[in-house]
Amino acid sequence: MRGAECRYGGAQAYYYGAQGDGSAWLVAEHGRVVRRYAATGEPEDELLTIGGPLPLEQVRLAELGLAADGNLGSASDDQIEEWMEIAFDLAPEIAVAYGVSPFILTRETKVRGTGVLALTPDATGHRS
Repeated sequence: MRGAECRYGGAQAYYYGAQGDGSAWLVAEHGRVVRRYAATGEPEDELLTIGGPLPLEQVRLAELGLAADGNLGSASDDQIEEWMEIAFDLAPEIAVAYGVSPFILTRETKVRGTGVLALTPDATGHRS
């Protein structure tokens, strides 16, 4: 991601474990991280958080009666559990809100701008 948001104006990275592994997202604009969040059920998830909730996160939080700023300090255990269940599957929706989700791409998808797919360091040996 480093540099991509500067070169292209914005960049996003998403993780979605379709087998119950959770979600994570990173949104950068104009050279800075706007939001990074992980909901994978790991104790370290909270340490990865940067920035305040994105508009879609704020809507989902409000639907649960939670503070739009994402502060769960006054939330009940049930509310926190409900939020985690929603956040666990939220990456594809965040992707649609900020660009495009690979789950909805078809041959008929209209393309505007430049799409860039970056390989992770683990995929450097990958050949297409």
